[in-house]
Amino acid sequence: MSPNPSKVDIIQAILTNQSLTDEEKTLLIDEFINEIKREYPDLKNHATKSDLTDLQLELTKEIEITRREIKDLDVKLSKDIKELDVKLTKEISDTRKEIAISKAETIKWVAGMLFVQVIAITGVFFAALKLLTPVAIH
Repeated sequence: MSPNPSKVDIIQAILTNQSLTDEEKTLLIDEFINEIKREYPDLKNHATKSDLTDLQLELTKEIEITRREIKDLDVKLSKDIKELDVKLTKEISDTRKEIAISKAETIKWVAGMLFVQVIAITGVFFAALKLLTPVAIH
């Protein structure tokens, strides 16, 4: 063995030692395991490769579920946006029609008022002309 044997080397040395009985080997291995537990008290909190693989699979599953949810949401939002676009286009068209109708009605009203104003001014003009014209004596 090397000057600082690895833990595997120690276990192999115990198992291959022909001078030890099986009971002595079991006791030495048990003591060795207890020593490792004292040296590494939080060893039970370390993840194993299997734990990491399980976690990776779980995370992959969750990622795929999230991707599917995002895709479903994207489809729904696209549909909602299209529906909103159609609705707004119709509302804009209806508003433009209302503006055109209001504009036409305003023009009719203004034209009518101008016509009445012209008539009134003409009447005032003729009334003023009549007042200013001397009355003929007969």
